[in-house]
Amino acid sequence: MDFFLIIVGVMGLLGVMDLLVGVSNDAVNFTNSAVGSRAASRKIILTVSAFGILLGALSSSGMMEVARKGIFHPEFFSLAELMFLFLAVMISDIVLLDLYNTLGLPTSTTVSLVFELLGASLVLAILKTDTLNEAFKIINSESALKIIFGIALSVILAFFAGLVLMFLFRLLFTFRLDKTLKWFGGIFSGLSITVVIFFILLTAMKGSAVISKESMTWVQANFQNILLFSFLGFSLLFQALILSGVNVLKLVVLFGTGALAMAFASNDLVNFIGVPIASLQTHELIKAAAGDANTMASGLGKEVFTDNRLLLGAAAIMIIALFKSKKAETVTRTEVSLGSQGETLEAYQTSLGARVFVQIALGIYTPIRAILPAGVRNWIGSRFKQIGPLELVRLHESDAFDLLRASVNILIASALILFGTVQKLPLSTTFVTFMVAMGTSLADGAWQKENAVNRVSGVLTVIGGWFMTAIFASITGGLIAAAFYFFGFAAVVVALVFTLFIVIAFNRIHKKRKAEYDDTLEKLVLLSKHPEKALSRSVSSLLANLLLAKKAMNTLSSGYMNGKKKDFKQAAKILKNLKKNYENSISGFLSLVDKHFEESEYQAIHPFTNALGYIDRIAENLTNILRSSSEKIDRFQTGLTKDEKEDLKELRKLAEDLFELLSEADKVPGLVEKARSGKRTKELEDIKVRIYKNQMKRIHKGDSRLKSSVTYFVVVEELVDINENLFGLAEELLWVLPWVESKKKQLLKANLNNGHKLEFPKDKKGKNKKKKKK
Repeated sequence: MDFFLIIVGVMGLLGVMDLLVGVSNDAVNFTNSAVGSRAASRKIILTVSAFGILLGALSSSGMMEVARKGIFHPEFFSLAELMFLFLAVMISDIVLLDLYNTLGLPTSTTVSLVFELLGASLVLAILKTDTLNEAFKIINSESALKIIFGIALSVILAFFAGLVLMFLFRLLFTFRLDKTLKWFGGIFSGLSITVVIFFILLTAMKGSAVISKESMTWVQANFQNILLFSFLGFSLLFQALILSGVNVLKLVVLFGTGALAMAFASNDLVNFIGVPIASLQTHELIKAAAGDANTMASGLGKEVFTDNRLLLGAAAIMIIALFKSKKAETVTRTEVSLGSQGETLEAYQTSLGARVFVQIALGIYTPIRAILPAGVRNWIGSRFKQIGPLELVRLHESDAFDLLRASVNILIASALILFGTVQKLPLSTTFVTFMVAMGTSLADGAWQKENAVNRVSGVLTVIGGWFMTAIFASITGGLIAAAFYFFGFAAVVVALVFTLFIVIAFNRIHKKRKAEYDDTLEKLVLLSKHPEKALSRSVSSLLANLLLAKKAMNTLSSGYMNGKKKDFKQAAKILKNLKKNYENSISGFLSLVDKHFEESEYQAIHPFTNALGYIDRIAENLTNILRSSSEKIDRFQTGLTKDEKEDLKELRKLAEDLFELLSEADKVPGLVEKARSGKRTKELEDIKVRIYKNQMKRIHKGDSRLKSSVTYFVVVEELVDINENLFGLAEELLWVLPWVESKKKQLLKANLNNGHKLEFPKDKKGKNKKKKKK
């Protein structure tokens, strides 16, 4: 059996998977500006991108240099070793890119491929040679150093270019584009389109068979003249369109989106299929050597062009992924939300590094601001004054920023990549587009006091991910290649099964993360557009915590009574979720109060916050039980007697009944009164006295030990406190529930008076469902 032919077939399937995960990550590079500014509908944006990908595939030179000999010298390896090396690279690439897609982090697919090749080839070189010096002779280290230099250069140059130029363009145009565009829009649009066209010619179509070498030579020779006449011609054309009432910035953004997609397909498409094609060529060399896989791979040093049918097939797969991939939406959402002008769901928590960067930036900004005369500061402030209230940003449904910033993003990114191409600098498309977007966001005032640390934390996370891409790619590629070197085909089977398992696991994780994000976003939507529903949800969230607390109490009690450590671990997880839910509940309620309550109503919210406080106290009671009872188990103390268990069960049963009654209090009238009845209060006091009395008798008789009884009394006291806190919560709910119903009616009336119509629920197609008349 030809095992290497099987590997080639597997490589073809892995190539398809790599295309799917690759476009899911790289789509953000060319769709970010159009999606963030809503230059068109989602379908139109993706159609323009798909057209660009198709043209990019047709204009691709199809050279497989990076995969075959860009990172290592193939003549030092045998054909068999290279087959395993290429397979290790593909598996590493799929796992790494799918991980980044799941986390919603944009990264460079080129960097991942280069460092996977570097790691795998270096490990094999070390295993084949005696010294590191000999191993490094096999590696083309110059290419790797260029990539590393390109990373640092891209990050710094792109960010500051976006910062400075966006500040100047916003100073010129302000946020009142309806007034300023008719004066300067033609020149700006002409400049943008001219840069994008040259970006296509010199970047997306370099080496293309569509344009002859003579034509490209003529373009380069007459570069300045063509640039000048193109700029003047397009400026006049767009100025005429503006005066005719056409929104030319939409045309600029869509044209730029197609151009970036074209450049991506032209230059990066071969990254995903280059390795499988290199493995196919390697197998052909094995057949030419009469099946001798130990022959040295000197034949891979020649130039090989890829069949255009393969390139078009790869482009088709990428287009399908572009339209269907949920993870592509997640990665795009990350970049759009970090640069959003309006309110958005902040996905990143604050970090020490982010706070340091913000502090440094303020340290630079404050003295500069102090030096400027008051008149200049006021004039600049007036140019950056935004129009109207900022809405909650939802992908494809609202604007994250305006068309000017979207156009500037495309203009600067295209210009920088064009400059890098002309100067033969290895700039990364991902790094450039992302950092330009972050620089323009800062200049545009998108990072305010409320969100600056979160946004900077997100940017640092993404940048850190870029450098970790190189590290992870090298390590995973090297480890898998080493496994193949030592264990051969057995390791191949294990690696493929592991890859399939990882991809399935990542899909489940992504689905769960997306559901959590959508749920949190829905809360923000209710808070902004339907405060009466948000208030109902606040009450439901408060009472839902009771069921979680009940579950934690029962799990802890079971662990304490039966001495099971696994119950304590499970209870610790439940308590962690309870704490998180409590914080979310109080945060959501305070946001609601801040947005929709008058100052005169602040005193009335005290019972609600007090009710939330009881949830926090119950969580503390449960935490104390966890700490005391788990310490008892860790000291290997004797378990509880049958009588002790029965007494605890009685106390726990009373708390269970209260949890269940109060958790349904907003749905069933009368449950609060039932929970706070005097009969239950007296029952708690009687149980407490009886437990203490019984335990003292057991200690006196020697049935219970004194040290064990200390923990027992702690647990009893905490359970009593839980019951008393539930009684206190019931007292607050007597005030809270009627007040909530009254406030909901008031908010609903105010919402309707503000022109917000009641919306029917939407079906799967996004159409409103209307209630049928009976």
